[in-house]
Amino acid sequence: MEDADTGMGWVRFAGVIMVVIGGFGVIEGFVALLTPNYYVTAGGAVLTFSLTGWGWVHIILGALVLATGFGLLGTASSWARVAGIVFVTINMLVQFAWLPAYPLWGILAIVLDVVVLYALVATWGQRTDW
Repeated sequence: MEDADTGMGWVRFAGVIMVVIGGFGVIEGFVALLTPNYYVTAGGAVLTFSLTGWGWVHIILGALVLATGFGLLGTASSWARVAGIVFVTINMLVQFAWLPAYPLWGILAIVLDVVVLYALVATWGQRTDW
């Protein structure tokens, strides 16, 4: 029973971190939309997207990560784990591409995404649906 409790603790931890990452992603997107001079870019673009495009990517992905994090805080069903793994992996890639515009937050977000992935994958076989 202790292993199951530990596994559920990791999943709840992942849910809380996903809520934080998602919330900051939404804020980051609104900052890119409303104050594009806040980020340092070459020619107003990061890779091939404008800051407006990246702003919408961050808002949508942040909302998905946030909602999935709340799903993990509830019953932590398998759909929430799978969605969490998918959205956090995508978020990690987006943050990697976003590094030129905001390197410190990008690195921190990638590290948090890796921790969330560990928490969701390492406890996969343990029962969490009670």
